[in-house]
Amino acid sequence: MDVFDSAIRAKGDIAGVFEYDGARDPQNATAYFYLYRADGKEADSIIDVLHIRSGAWSIAKADIAVKWDKSERRVGLFVFGKLAAAFDTETGKKHDGGYGRDFQADIPWD
Repeated sequence: MDVFDSAIRAKGDIAGVFEYDGARDPQNATAYFYLYRADGKEADSIIDVLHIRSGAWSIAKADIAVKWDKSERRVGLFVFGKLAAAFDTETGKKHDGGYGRDFQADIPWD
């Protein structure tokens, strides 16, 4: 099953996008979280990317949420209700919780 979710910042310039490509070949499936330019000033493009997982994964759209924090500085990927990865748009830092390794990631969030 393919799973996709995204959230655009209120000013419409940047989006967080999650994509899991698992329908065609589950054993070679991959999950990525992207920071994506969406403001229309430049051609829409990927700003940064985090590899989340490879291989078969039993998830559905209901298990994934992409959300902005209150200040809209960070966009995060929530998996099963827990913050798994985030991009900080002010510092350019990316935070990968290592879902497959340590799901209790220490990722700043407000």
